Amino acid sequence: MINDDTLIKIERARGFKHNWPAQVIKMRQRMINMKLGFPGIGNDHISLVEFEKIQEDDIYIYDPYVEAGDGVGDEAPIMLRDLGNGKCYVEGIGCGVDSVRDPERRLRWMDIIDKPNIPNNFLVFRVDVRPTLNGGPGYYYFFKSYRDARL
Repeated sequence: MINDDTLIKIERARGFKHNWPAQVIKMRQRMINMKLGFPGIGNDHISLVEFEKIQEDDIYIYDPYVEAGDGVGDEAPIMLRDLGNGKCYVEGIGCGVDSVRDPERRLRWMDIIDKPNIPNNFLVFRVDVRPTLNGGPGYYYFFKSYRDARL
């Protein structure tokens, strides 16, 4: 679960000792915009972890601008499931123009791609919910929602 206390703790540990309020505000705004592309996924369904803590079969959202704030680029966030062996399954693509990573829109939901080259200390959103066919947290996104929210 992500709340302001979590963001403050993470950013202070990452070196923002004196200017953490501005950084937390930027991250919160970016998180709000990131979640627009993943309807049904809320703050209580995700946790913010460093990439090195992602294990096989974890689902995570990679947003290259998570710490940079809002409006810094047009690369859409992407939800991936780690398959091991350097491969990932595309669970969904968030909002954005995506002219940097995929200008010709070849990347699709359910594709198996190479794992992105992400530094180990980079922050990603780990999706902690695993809904069933009968419901549960995150049910709407995983069973009802459209999985490509690119503009």
